[in-house]
Amino acid sequence: MAIPVSIEDARRQVRLDEDDDSQDADLNVSIVDAAAWVERYTGHILVARDVVEVFRVPPRAVELRAWPVKPDAVPMVTYDDTVAVPGVRLDRTGRPARVLAAQGSCWPLTRTDQLLRVAIRAGYEPGDIVPGNFRRAMLILISAYESDREGGDIFQKAETAAKSLCRDFRARNL
Repeated sequence: MAIPVSIEDARRQVRLDEDDDSQDADLNVSIVDAAAWVERYTGHILVARDVVEVFRVPPRAVELRAWPVKPDAVPMVTYDDTVAVPGVRLDRTGRPARVLAAQGSCWPLTRTDQLLRVAIRAGYEPGDIVPGNFRRAMLILISAYESDREGGDIFQKAETAAKSLCRDFRARNL
């Protein structure tokens, strides 16, 4: 799956002619920045890829920020940069998805400075439907990047609108 906003969408949003490619380089940067904003704010990965999350002395289960995670995804867990942890399990019965140590065991970390790394494929694969509000939020942000290059009032209002569109897609923490 490609980023849900194309260069043609961005041109229309900033009211450029369809044939005017004079600002495509800037618009491509804006598209990537808007996608990154949506990913940071929601935890949803817009284009499927391998994601690595790092945890320090985790509890029995680690909660992944990245979403969506497919049911057949296989987490690869390592510590000390290379030592693989066998038998890990993926629990995606809710959001956030959780990675657990093997049944009846705990994470093999013995020092507080050790890091546990979880690599997993997350995001929207080709054929998946990306929520329309992500696309709308990206278009609002792209307009603001173009209109308010200094990051003033217009951008703040656009970011507020984008947050409103994306709020329901954030992971809930109790």
